[in-house]
Amino acid sequence: MKNLKLLLMLVTILMVSAPTFAQKASNTTVVYNALIDCAHCKAKIEKNIPYEKGVKDLKVDMEKQTVTVTFRSDKNTSANLRGALEKLQVPVSSYKEIKPEKSNSAAKE
Repeated sequence: MKNLKLLLMLVTILMVSAPTFAQKASNTTVVYNALIDCAHCKAKIEKNIPYEKGVKDLKVDMEKQTVTVTFRSDKNTSANLRGALEKLQVPVSSYKEIKPEKSNSAAKE
């Protein structure tokens, strides 16, 4: 009887705590204004930044002098990625976070 109560208590605790562990990680997109003056700089960014923690997508635009990075906000931060760019000797003058669009799955019917 004592074991049955203990088992029920453990099952109840697991059921209550399970939604806490299943939280969905959100993606953040940041546009960095960077000085990209040659193809070598672009290649250096494209070679290294995808291996930073949480990076999901990377776009480098030499004409607009921008680097757009999408990453998991639970794995990395905008400031850390800026530091990674500057470690590659790519000066970053500013950056702007882009709000993710909310997807409405009910509207897809």
